[in-house]
Amino acid sequence: DRLFFDRLGDGLCVIRGNYISQQTRRFMTFAGAIKVCLTKFADFRGVATRREYWYFVLFTVLVSLVLSTVDGLIFPPVTTAQDAFIAALEANPETLDASLLNAALMESWNATPISNFVGFILGIPLLAALVRRMRDAGFSAWWMLLSWVPLLTFIFSLLPTKTAEQGNTRIRTGN
Repeated sequence: DRLFFDRLGDGLCVIRGNYISQQTRRFMTFAGAIKVCLTKFADFRGVATRREYWYFVLFTVLVSLVLSTVDGLIFPPVTTAQDAFIAALEANPETLDASLLNAALMESWNATPISNFVGFILGIPLLAALVRRMRDAGFSAWWMLLSWVPLLTFIFSLLPTKTAEQGNTRIRTGN
């Protein structure tokens, strides 16, 4: 029995077949928003109010702050691979040692297991709430693909920095 919000033409909503006014939606509490978002964790249909979405985002940020502190206390940070990676970059900034970068990233990943686990758990409900919120604001959920533009720009900006192998260059000299 899932909770379903939908906007009707007369400004009313339907929750499990019962009509409620927009005023009731306006006074959603912090706990109510968390309950709705976790109940509708995989429901990408319907709409989400501003309060529902932003209260859930606030909840996610607060949980992340608390868990990162707990992770820091339980699992003290070890930065040997990160220090080696930074030293290698300072010594020779033109070359990037992928194995050192991978070791530094894995060291960072392994330092926060609780935060990573809860982040995966809260990621789907947050994405579902974002899709519902965008629909309520009048946008298609496909607009979320724009969030990938900075990452793709970064990846494509790194491609020209790759050094050409001997005998595999396509640069022609003018003659």
